[in-house]
Amino acid sequence: MQQTIESFLGLSTLLTGFSSVVLAGTGMTGEYLRALAMALPAGALEELLADYAELPVGTERDDAVETLLHGPKLGPVAQNLILLWYTGAWNGLPASWHAAYGDAPTDGEGVVSKGVVSAETYQAGLQWIAAGAHAPGSAQQGFGAWSLPPERRV
Repeated sequence: MQQTIESFLGLSTLLTGFSSVVLAGTGMTGEYLRALAMALPAGALEELLADYAELPVGTERDDAVETLLHGPKLGPVAQNLILLWYTGAWNGLPASWHAAYGDAPTDGEGVVSKGVVSAETYQAGLQWIAAGAHAPGSAQQGFGAWSLPPERRV
């Protein structure tokens, strides 16, 4: 399991552009990994992680991302994984994708097939880090904070 988490973090680092320390620091690695496993047909997550592991050493980041994002089967999954990290929501895969590659074995059993995975994942979304902000309603900003411009991150 630890190897799966490390591989998932490596893949997520490549796709999101954030370091594994930042991603692990969100506290959502396990939850996102579980959500992804529950939303995909059996074996698809393992296949995605294997594709990541098989990228040639020294591959430029842009080339690696391009390879992962544009595969017919796993490209849409990788694209949705990026959105999951940034927004805390799973956008679901098109019906045509499921028709071609299968449904998740847990479909209809309490799995979020589309939408925010949990309140915690929404608050931990990378979109807030990228914007230098907090999820609305999730943290006290302090009196008059609305009048200050966002912090600039270099």
